[in-house]
Amino acid sequence: MNARYTINILNNSRHSQDFFLFQEPARYVGSDSRVYSNSLYHRALPPISETGAILILELLPSSFAAAQARADPAPLPGLPSGHAMSCQPVRTARPGHSAPNAVTMSLEPEPELSAARHHPGVRENAFRISIPDYDAGRRPCNVGQAVRTGDGRMVLSSFIDASPGRDIDCAPLPRFYAGVGRRHAGTVIDFASCREGAAVCDAGEGHTTFNLIYDRRGDWIVEVVEGRPAWQT
Repeated sequence: MNARYTINILNNSRHSQDFFLFQEPARYVGSDSRVYSNSLYHRALPPISETGAILILELLPSSFAAAQARADPAPLPGLPSGHAMSCQPVRTARPGHSAPNAVTMSLEPEPELSAARHHPGVRENAFRISIPDYDAGRRPCNVGQAVRTGDGRMVLSSFIDASPGRDIDCAPLPRFYAGVGRRHAGTVIDFASCREGAAVCDAGEGHTTFNLIYDRRGDWIVEVVEGRPAWQT
């Protein structure tokens, strides 16, 4: 798929606002670990009446498996989820297809992922990360789904504990949210609380372009469109 998801944000309020982007957490099978979420992007945007500026965010729809060394024993909101991330492009499993849908994690000494290969046992619409036996107490790691932004940056979107000796099937969900607040890319967020009042961009229905207008009352107007937003024509 060559298309990109495009999210255009217009600040129609009276003051500069901090906006951040995040994604619906992927669905994980193979572990009972808690699922964590990160912010994907953050930027302050002045009112459009002052500068005419619009925030344009692009995300690639491709799937990426990710493994990351964890900085702290438990991920904490507002702090980076980790460091030394390894990512590999991967396909999600489809009936009748033999696409590369599985990767294997190793520690060398930081977590590394192998190139993707086909595995017949991966759940439909998911990809697999196979985790070796290792001392997770001494070297905690995250595994999950990463997103590539339009400028080429890789950001861990959602993740779980890399439980030793497990095969984790991860099913990404192409649903994105824009919220108000200072949540820097790669830092842990509380998904449930951040989702409240956020604008929703559901790309799972086949849409690729969304215009989000933040109005003077602090509410979002969401427009699902094709092509450029009206204020760019």
